[in-house]
Amino acid sequence: MKNNITIILILSLVLFIFIMLPKPFHELEAAYCNSDFSFKNFRPFGCSPLGEDLLSLTFFGAFQTLLTASGGRFLASFLALIGFALAHLGGKAAFGFISRLSEAFMTIPALMLALSFGFFMGAGYVSMILAIGISEWSFSQKWLLGRMKEYNRFNFIEASIAAGGTKSHLLKVHFAPFLIKDIVFLFFIYFPTSLLSTAALEFLGLSTGDKIPGLGYQAAAYKDLIMLYPNVTLPSMAALILIVSLSIVLKKKFET
Repeated sequence: MKNNITIILILSLVLFIFIMLPKPFHELEAAYCNSDFSFKNFRPFGCSPLGEDLLSLTFFGAFQTLLTASGGRFLASFLALIGFALAHLGGKAAFGFISRLSEAFMTIPALMLALSFGFFMGAGYVSMILAIGISEWSFSQKWLLGRMKEYNRFNFIEASIAAGGTKSHLLKVHFAPFLIKDIVFLFFIYFPTSLLSTAALEFLGLSTGDKIPGLGYQAAAYKDLIMLYPNVTLPSMAALILIVSLSIVLKKKFET
């Protein structure tokens, strides 16, 4: 109960900041401005090379990166769920084919696969989400196929098969409750990886095409200015803190 209240409060705070914080805009005369805590020009972390408020630019960039990573993670989990259903309903042949296919994809570095797919599709939310989802599908798929073998060893599953239960009946009635929990687990446990992949793709030049770039894209744009203007490291630090904190929180949550 306490954890749920904490999560609700954090989400409420993020929503409040998202509503109240103005979107960054170009203001060339304020380029590279220093920190300003005045009420009129509240810029606690200074300005970007284009005069944008670094705080709001980083916050909205983090939102873009999180949104893209969430879409890619959802797609990877959904594809793994479809693969699970096909492997179960199709029998040993389908199971073997999907298992070998996922193993083949696992031999290809996920980032390289995502980068190739992203550059082929071009900029945009759809291409970024497809790049993340397809490149990370194989790990979720292999894990779910392993879970299928565990399901089939449950006593009530064996009893249902002995009583004449069909494969579709097993999938809808017996497997579904476990699958829902496993899909939620997969989504969150691999989410930091998806977030890191998204930031890496943005750093290498891919983007959603939105006016406000993601954290990885911002880090790449300002990397040559760090020695002269240390405040432009804010997007890089925000990405690092976001990934590490999510990894720690989610690991702790699923270990307990």
